[in-house]
Amino acid sequence: MFNARHNNNENKVLTVKINRCPQNHPCPSVKVCPVNALSQKGFDAPVVDQQKCIKCGKCVRFCPMRALRME
Repeated sequence: MFNARHNNNENKVLTVKINRCPQNHPCPSVKVCPVNALSQKGFDAPVVDQQKCIKCGKCVRFCPMRALRME
């Protein structure tokens, strides 16, 4: 179901670079997460639920500000 990119990220953790996130709009990456691992209160930077995250990288590729990273 998920492609090989998932395997490349299995030892990584999704992080939010708050200094890159403008925090002035609904985060577009929240909507693309297939397992709802990202959430957002108001316009704050998104928060990652590491227990739900499958490390597919969709949110990282979708974020226009490059505020989401697999590290």
